[in-house]
This record gives sequence, structure tokens and C-alpha cells, in this order.
Amino acid sequence: MSFNILAIDAGKSQTLALLHNGEVLGWGGTGSGRYSPGNIDICSPRRSNRDPVFVGQSERFSATSAGYGVSLGVTMKNEVLVWGWNPIGIGGASASSEIPTLIESIARPVSVAAGQSIFAALDQAGSLYTWGLNVDHALGRPTEHMNALPGIVQDLPAMQAVALGDHFMIALSHAGEVFSFGSNSAGQLGLGHLKNATSPTPVRLTASIKSIAVGATHVLALSREGNVYAWGSNQYGQLGHPHQRYQGQATLLEMPEKISAVAAGMHFSLALSESGLVYAWGWNGVGQLGANDKKPRSTPTKVLGLDQVQAIAAGEMHALAVDKKALYGWGSNESGQIGGAAQQQLMPVPFWENS
Repeated sequence: MSFNILAIDAGKSQTLALLHNGEVLGWGGTGSGRYSPGNIDICSPRRSNRDPVFVGQSERFSATSAGYGVSLGVTMKNEVLVWGWNPIGIGGASASSEIPTLIESIARPVSVAAGQSIFAALDQAGSLYTWGLNVDHALGRPTEHMNALPGIVQDLPAMQAVALGDHFMIALSHAGEVFSFGSNSAGQLGLGHLKNATSPTPVRLTASIKSIAVGATHVLALSREGNVYAWGSNQYGQLGHPHQRYQGQATLLEMPEKISAVAAGMHFSLALSESGLVYAWGWNGVGQLGANDKKPRSTPTKVLGLDQVQAIAAGEMHALAVDKKALYGWGSNESGQIGGAAQQQLMPVPFWENS
């Protein structure tokens, strides 16, 4: 059986595929839609989850996001739903359940972003909602509640995208401006220093940005001209150069060709070229660079066996790509997040037919 995939997303150990009819398929661990309420253990590998399940049998979605064992979705009824491992009640949903649960107080949502303990959503007007654990002011708004319910971040223009890292957020306006707030221990806010930011602060860039991607402590920004800028931690070469352990300001990467999309895993980076090739660089401890080895790389390297790719995604330690024929995965497969492959897959393997 094959399905028409509209979008893909990867989290800690789960993979989500949004189909054109609004259904969502999930593979892997918590946040995949696989488990019944209770008995959820985010730390235990579950290698029996190679076959996909449908998330929320009667639900139809327009957007999804896979986080650290928790996933979010926007339904076609303009509701935000959460499922997965949520024991402390982040967002007011107290259950740890793979059955999608409503998060209230977000009007007219269009997109969502799920992190480890922080979450965000954008509405039709471009307002940014944040919620979760306000460690290092990661929510970008003044709140005395450590575990805050959804609320709007003030003093921002209309936003088109938001991406989440370890206790920080990067937001992109419709005008192509980038804003950052939260933890800045490795320069991941791109502000030229290592001080945290309690509220959204503009990142100085010389180009208009069309998309962003965030790893644990590094950031990629794709310009409208197809160029990639990077900043933050470079411990494993995830910024695309070998010389510094971190970069506090946006730096232009030397890419082999023009880029159409970027994605970021925990300590690695992906880029999709306009010609349909995929490049990877950074940490490679479980084969997430798709180079048939486990050697880290500090320069963008072509992922083996892929061409004519239409979309990419990066989880904590696994990567995804989709073309007209199939959904591919590589890297960690401890929870079955890339189907029936080896526990560590060093090259892309097709695990679901596309159409």
C-alpha cells in the first residue's frame, strides 16, 4: 500500500508523515501515536515499532511537529492536539497518552513546533504562542509560572515560522527577519555574545531568510537566494567549518550548490539542494550523515543513494528524506523510527512507499 506524503517530521525517536488527505502516519517511540494510555517509558528502546500506525483514528491534520517524545498537530478543525509522553502536564494536557488531547487557548492555529519541554504555535495573524518550562526564559515572555500555559509573545511582527532548541527558540517573520530568545550558552541566539535573552531579539543577518532549522544548540538559516547561514555550537562541525567550537554570529556556509531546504538534528545538519541532492555534516555517531560510516564531518557531504529528493527532516539522531517513490531514513533506529532497518542505519533505506 502507498500513500501521497505531504510533509515529514522527525523527533527524538518518532517519525511522522502527513498525508495529502490529512491523515498522519507514525513510526517509532513515544509521540508516534502507537501506545495506549499509561506504561509509557521514554527511555526504553522499543524495536517492534517498524510498521506505521495512524495517529488519532478520526482526526485530520493540516500540520504536525515531532518533539522529544511529544508530538503536536493542527487539525483541519483549527485545534491544537498533543500526544506522547507528557507527565508534568505541559500545556495543560496532563495525560501521558498517544491519544491526541486538545490544548486550549490557541485561536486559529496554522503551525506548531514541539521541543523537549517547550512548545510553540503560530496563528493565522502571525502571532506566536509559547508554553512549557520557562527555563532560561525560553518562552520569550514574562511569566512567573515555570510550567506556563499557552500565551502570546509580545512585541513581534507577524511571524511565519518558529523552531525550538534546548531552552531557546528561533522565530522567523514574514519579512524574512530572524528573532531569538532563551539560552545562549553556545552562541545559539546569534547575538554576538553568550548572554541569555529574556525576550525576542533580532539576529543580525545580511540576507532575507525564508526558512530556519534548529538543533540542540545550533541554528541554520536559509536565505531567499539559496544560501545557508549558521551559528551556535560547532563542537562536532555542525556549522560546516572545522576551526571554532562555537560561532556567536551568523556565518555564511560554503555549499556545493544552491539550497532549497535545511534541517537540523541534535548535533548534525542537513541541506536539500535545488537539484534534489541531500548534504549532511556534523556528528555521525550512529550514521545520521548517511555516508556509510560513523565519522564526523565538518564540511557538507553528499548523502549516498539519494537524488530527486523533495523534502528532508532531522530528528535527534535520525534523518528522513522523501522523493516521488519512497520515504527514506538513516541513523538511529532503536525505536523502529525508520522501519525495518538495522538498529543503526549508515545509509538511507526506503521504508515506506510514496505515490
